[in-house]
Amino acid sequence: MLIHDWEAAFAPYDEETYQTVLAQIAPHDVVLDIGAGDLRLTKRVAALARRVYALERDPAVLARSERGTWPANLIVICADALTTSFPADVTTAILLMRHCTHEHFALYRQRLGALPGCRRLITNARWKMDVEVIALRSGGVYDPDRVGWYACRCGSIGFTSGDPGIITPQMLAEVIDVVSCPKCEA
Repeated sequence: MLIHDWEAAFAPYDEETYQTVLAQIAPHDVVLDIGAGDLRLTKRVAALARRVYALERDPAVLARSERGTWPANLIVICADALTTSFPADVTTAILLMRHCTHEHFALYRQRLGALPGCRRLITNARWKMDVEVIALRSGGVYDPDRVGWYACRCGSIGFTSGDPGIITPQMLAEVIDVVSCPKCEA
């Protein structure tokens, strides 16, 4: 299978990104690492979590990690995350893909939200930069009258403008998680 899209490209991250993710993992977590690459982060997550599923569609990338180095609580699945069923016992998911499309992000989020115990998504896919932790059971309806940043379940982000005189530093620092943003309706 030839892969031509950016989402398929494995790109390791810096130590700061990995430390931010690792700080979010608890001993009771059952983690799904979507697009796990060569397992460099996944094996470190396995040292902290109860169980980890690594989902990677490129067998050549997975081959970079020697099978004998995989922890006992790591289950590796070589499959496409867009079409493969997610394990039902997942409580936390990781999606480190700055090049993830809005459509794919929305699909991943929807599928993770359908898992009964999955409560959080640790990702950089929505903002394409720093790691954020998304509570999968949150999000109010988009309010066009609320000035400030928003991040939608569909993967879109934006800023709703308004009277510059009412904008405060706190408003600029806060991001509201919403559903049905203007890009959803377009």
